[in-house]
Amino acid sequence: MMTKTDALELLADKREASYALGMAGALIHWDAATTGVPEKSLKMRGAAAGWLGGEAFSRFVAPDTLSAIETLEGCLDELDEKEKAMVRELGLKYRKAHAVPPEEIKAFQALTAQAENVWEKAKGANDFSLIEPYYEKIFAFNRRLCDWYGYEDHPYDALLDDYEKGATVKMADVFFSLLREKITPLVKMINESGKKPRELSGEFPIEKQRELTRWLCDVTGYDVKRGKIGEVEHPFCTRVTRNDVRITTKYHEDNLLSSVYSVIHEAGHAIYEQNMAEELDEYGLGEAASMGMHESQSRLMENMIGRSRAFAEILLPELKNIFGGLKDWDNDMLYRAINIVRPSLIRIEADELTYCLHIIVRYELEKALINGEIKVKDLPGLWVEKYKELLGICPPDYAKGVLQDVHWSAGLVGYFPSYAIGNAYAAQYMAAMKKVVDVDAGLRAKDLSKATKWLGENVHRHGELYLPDELVRRATGEGFNPKYYVDYLQEKFMGLYS
Repeated sequence: MMTKTDALELLADKREASYALGMAGALIHWDAATTGVPEKSLKMRGAAAGWLGGEAFSRFVAPDTLSAIETLEGCLDELDEKEKAMVRELGLKYRKAHAVPPEEIKAFQALTAQAENVWEKAKGANDFSLIEPYYEKIFAFNRRLCDWYGYEDHPYDALLDDYEKGATVKMADVFFSLLREKITPLVKMINESGKKPRELSGEFPIEKQRELTRWLCDVTGYDVKRGKIGEVEHPFCTRVTRNDVRITTKYHEDNLLSSVYSVIHEAGHAIYEQNMAEELDEYGLGEAASMGMHESQSRLMENMIGRSRAFAEILLPELKNIFGGLKDWDNDMLYRAINIVRPSLIRIEADELTYCLHIIVRYELEKALINGEIKVKDLPGLWVEKYKELLGICPPDYAKGVLQDVHWSAGLVGYFPSYAIGNAYAAQYMAAMKKVVDVDAGLRAKDLSKATKWLGENVHRHGELYLPDELVRRATGEGFNPKYYVDYLQEKFMGLYS
């Protein structure tokens, strides 16, 4: 029988190897995404990244890992808080990894590798029939996955929990029903009002946008000395280590706000990573509590801070200084311009108010597919019906409708709700933070240090030490409460559109 000391030492060795392999993989990905590597190197790079990921996985799922976990589970009373959290997280991950038959995992990985390529062709050809048989197999696998993982009330609970620990259909139904009830009528009222704020348009030289990016990083609190800014086709944030967290953006000369808000969004992710307590690394807990928790920090920074009236007041002078012109713009005009409500067909282009309506469409379809209420062949028609109902618009084709997202072809079923839950977490955190921090005053002084300190102490530093619901309770005094998000949206957009 393994001793407690032996178990802790074994897991420490595995963690050290996992960090090293993860760092190597992150650097390969960053290099390929940002530096324009030789095309002929991509195959070998892909093989190397695959080997690194496979090696990390095989080390983790080895039998001695389970022996160490079970040894520590047998003496929880002798462990401190961080050790208990480590055992909890490792136990969850290990048992999920072993719940699925190895041959099924291998077949599914091969399936999704093919499906992503087919999805690209299907989207380009506007032909749903190309991807339909792959979706059939992917959703069939995910239905079996629910049984392998196990669930209490609804099979979809098992998939939600994969991305948002503790989330359930019961919780999500309440959340999305509230959004349907309160936000859909508001969107309709705004559409029917005919009010159209002036849009920020023109030519914005990329070199000057890079100058603005440096200013944005300084204002938000993203520490560029512990990171780096890259340029890519699809912006992302990646962590190499806690002291090397990198962000990216995409510049468009004719669309300044696109890069502005991708920078602020990714900075929110990066600040979360940079603020995690150093001592958590020793326990493997230096990761986000959940996907929704990570998204809460990017959305809080992007929307609740970056699209606030106070931010517009400091952004406008900077735009005038860097780009010149804009002489006839005032703070109120810019505030309205960065908060235009325009129901769109594409989720990633959605404005703040309508974004979660896009998520409701995907949530309801995923849940019905997993529960056997609908079939894959029904997706295109149901997609159109739901967009008409929720956003008042009709997708003209598959590419702008059911084929717009890569998630299903990648096998990521259950992922979408995390985006919406993250928005709700963000509003709840902002409401709690504003009780003790004057965020707008900090913004007007171009100093968000008090806000980021509050987030750091109450959210960031804890990593995976607590489960999401406990983390929210500790920071706000209550569990997940979507009412803060709905109230925030109603107050903001009813004010903007009178």
